[in-house]
Amino acid sequence: MLTARTLAEAQVYVSLSTVVDESLPAVAPAPIEPGVNSVEGEDAWTLTTTAGEIVVPYVTEQAARTVGSRYGLGVSQLVDAAQWVLVAEAYARRALTADLAYTGQPDQDRYSVELNWEFAADAVGEALKFLPEGAEDVPEAGVWSDLGTRTRAKNPQMLTRGKLVDDLQYYRGTLDDFRALYGPA
Repeated sequence: MLTARTLAEAQVYVSLSTVVDESLPAVAPAPIEPGVNSVEGEDAWTLTTTAGEIVVPYVTEQAARTVGSRYGLGVSQLVDAAQWVLVAEAYARRALTADLAYTGQPDQDRYSVELNWEFAADAVGEALKFLPEGAEDVPEAGVWSDLGTRTRAKNPQMLTRGKLVDDLQYYRGTLDDFRALYGPA
């Protein structure tokens, strides 16, 4: 049985499991519904998904929430570094599209702009966790999925420290610029 650090990480994994071609979007996973596709156990949720059963320990979810880590503490054992970069890129594309369409009108949804930039930054932050101190590139062991391996082969620079840090700064900076332009929510 698979184990995720948080419910959010489990949802990312399920979505990634539907990707057959990295140029195509993943299918959104079914929402978590208690009693339908999730069961509360003594010390964890068990999610029944298209990717199989995934256990999410209450303690790891709570620890992540306490420190504000959307996807969990430590390095993921479920989603590899290249997959995290793909997730970040998908959220960044959504954020940019929403950002460009946003004009500050009262009937527009600024939350989707902000949330997608936050998710993009958090996902690239997850990829950065795979970099050992002083390393300039994510080691081979940090990419184990077929999707991640294919993606890395097509773009070997995607998992360098420089690229990941640049992406993180861009996502956070663009979010800061958006908030500076449109004021507090």
